[in-house]
Amino acid sequence: MALRIQEEILSFFPFSIFSQNQFHIEDKLTQVEEVRIRLAKPIFLCFANQDMLVNHLTTEAEMTRILENFCHRSIYASQAEINQGYMTLKGGHRVGICGTCVFENETIKNIKNISSLNVRIAREVKECSHPVLTHIVKHHGFQNTLILSPPGCGKTTLLRDMIRNLSNGFDSMQGQNISLVDERSEVAAMYKGIPQNDVGERTDVICNVPKWLGIKMMIRSMGPNIIATDEIGLKKEWEAVEEAVCSGVKLLLTSHGNSLWDIPKEIIEKQYFQYIVILEKKERPGMVSKIYHWEDNHYVLFD
Repeated sequence: MALRIQEEILSFFPFSIFSQNQFHIEDKLTQVEEVRIRLAKPIFLCFANQDMLVNHLTTEAEMTRILENFCHRSIYASQAEINQGYMTLKGGHRVGICGTCVFENETIKNIKNISSLNVRIAREVKECSHPVLTHIVKHHGFQNTLILSPPGCGKTTLLRDMIRNLSNGFDSMQGQNISLVDERSEVAAMYKGIPQNDVGERTDVICNVPKWLGIKMMIRSMGPNIIATDEIGLKKEWEAVEEAVCSGVKLLLTSHGNSLWDIPKEIIEKQYFQYIVILEKKERPGMVSKIYHWEDNHYVLFD
């Protein structure tokens, strides 16, 4: 993993971060979650419970060079992604971008004077979903499932592994055709048409499209058994979820929240989800706090 981070991220820097820090960074690279680069400020390597300062003040020329290297020297070819405030690197790593936005007809046409880059390190945690899936499919096969968690608790990691297992099949359950609507390319991390993360053998991915539109497109064109997407929240997105339910497609979704009370009341009342999985962050992301099952017109908490 350390070699992968060095090759896929740090090798694009026009300077070495290793010589700028008194700690043995090479020994800690496998634990890095983010690399935050800010113009004229020190770089921070972010871990689960601490940040490590790299005493290098990034210049404007270096900031531009790093972005150009991430784009393989062609910012123009990556402009559509950059205009959305992020881009995906080979390996599934994701770069958040801040700067001065140039608007035209209420649309961002460019982000210039780049002031910050945040590289989020992609990690797959295979089989982290097996206990949850085994519980969910035990009696009636897969049923509509919503994963709730605050930011940084591992819902995307859990979602990705659930998609992989459902797509490939596991235990007594055969593989399912899954349509993944990956609006910001965080789940599959598509790079030149190839998922950089393992989302299974029977998974079709559409990315860089609004979730509400992607859900409708997948229903009409791909004939999925299951539609999966990350971070549902907008009214249009919930309306697309309703269309999917009415079409008979199963759903595997995530949303921000800490409890059942964070789910829109009308979604609870319409009984869209048979299972709700709530995550919490303790010693590691992706830990399940509670699992609820819809039973006798209310949600029952499993022990």
